[in-house]
Amino acid sequence: MGRIVADYPKPASWQDFDRLSRSLMSAVHGVKFERWGPQDRREHGADAWARLPNGKVMVLQCKGRSRSFGKSLSIANLDAAVRELDGFPHPVEELIILTTTPETVALQDRADDLTEQRAKAGLSRVSVHGWYSIGSLIAQNEAALQDYFKSRRRVWHRLRWLAVVVLAVLAVLLASFAFLPGLKLF
Repeated sequence: MGRIVADYPKPASWQDFDRLSRSLMSAVHGVKFERWGPQDRREHGADAWARLPNGKVMVLQCKGRSRSFGKSLSIANLDAAVRELDGFPHPVEELIILTTTPETVALQDRADDLTEQRAKAGLSRVSVHGWYSIGSLIAQNEAALQDYFKSRRRVWHRLRWLAVVVLAVLAVLLASFAFLPGLKLF
């Protein structure tokens, strides 16, 4: 029996949410999502993207950066996200919007309406994943969760090594001061 959604704690920061979203969507769609543009800002409505075998791309937009992290996604936010995507320089097959807040029926209905309207114009589909559906996807793709935690462990591992190096340098400096005659440290 798989884990239930409540077993998955929400990420503590938008950076963690961004990493989790890329790992999860890579596992779900079988393509590698890469960051699009600088980490600190979204460009052309995209946080990450993946090129599909047909040459089109899928775009991720992780809602909730800095001040708005964890706040509810509104219909106006959804519409704005779709407008932002219009400047993307590659043909987009699907815009996937992810949020740590619950998705609502109104948001799902609006995403369906946008998809229908955009299909008539030959434009991308729009989908929304709130925390409940993200948790369900995690339960079905635990390898993505392991990949997410593995990348976080790599960061902590590097930070630990950096701390060890800094402490070693400080120890050497303090030891060298101890051998200087007449030097009073305190």
